[in-house]
Amino acid sequence: MKQVQNVIQQLTEIRTALMNGEIYQSVPEKVLAVMDGVQYKTRRTHIAIPDDADAALARIAAIDQQIKTDGKAAQISDEALDDLLRHMASPDARVRDKGVFYLFNRLLRQTVLTKEQLLWVKDRLLSDDYLFTHIFEPENDGVFLRSFSAMFLAGVLYANRTFYHVLTEAELVAIEMRIMAYTVIELDSRGYVENKGWAHAMTHIINVWSELNETTELQRADKLLMLVVVMQAYRFSDNALAYGEDSHLTNVIINLMKKNRLYIDYFLIVLQEWQQAMLTIAPEENVAFWNRWYNRNRFLQSLLVQPELPEKIADYLRKISDLF
Repeated sequence: MKQVQNVIQQLTEIRTALMNGEIYQSVPEKVLAVMDGVQYKTRRTHIAIPDDADAALARIAAIDQQIKTDGKAAQISDEALDDLLRHMASPDARVRDKGVFYLFNRLLRQTVLTKEQLLWVKDRLLSDDYLFTHIFEPENDGVFLRSFSAMFLAGVLYANRTFYHVLTEAELVAIEMRIMAYTVIELDSRGYVENKGWAHAMTHIINVWSELNETTELQRADKLLMLVVVMQAYRFSDNALAYGEDSHLTNVIINLMKKNRLYIDYFLIVLQEWQQAMLTIAPEENVAFWNRWYNRNRFLQSLLVQPELPEKIADYLRKISDLF
């Protein structure tokens, strides 16, 4: 998709400038400019989704039982793996949440996938047809495939870090750039969807970011940029992030700040920029405005109750606590 590549190019330019020391405090502003430049469509197009829920559940159960039976000798065919990934698109929570999700986790935990299969899965999840499917259209069921592609990428990154050790630095940077582009573009941050189960794109984005933070191959500038991208996406979500996203984001930021004082200082810059913007806006009579307002309140309150919150951040939050 041309627009996806355009977003990646802009983020790459910001990353390069940050690494070269050409920009620092202006990164949040520059990321917001990328977000503001995305052009969305006004009409939906047809979404092809699997309609064989019962058959898919039977196949998933059979594979799961075979893995339990075979133990360390367990394998999965390329065809079965392809079928499993395609069913992430199912709007049926039985298939997606309780079927594909749990089976894929088992495949990773038991290292059933070969190294070649792990790399193939990574490439499939990052593809336009998965991570960016129908992303420029109004709210649609394509969010399930997009969001679960991100979630499964977090699993791939964990499995690579823990068991496989096959992803190169270049591949990790490529994952970083496409996930940041996804974060910038995705507008559908619904949590639980009535009759269809979890979409939870923001939570899944945070999961991938958390795993990328644990990589030693990525530089500190990468992790600073990802911090900004995730925070701006959280800040400008029109949906109510009321399904645990606030505490999940808090925990990942706390873990990041433990790694180096640089992250503490930069997170303070992000908070200060957010606070300055809040002082200049007027209340609006619409749901999106108040969702954003209370998303912020929940997040800052979640930060304040963290026993490991750096004192520098805690002091600042106490100073502005009357405003949230």
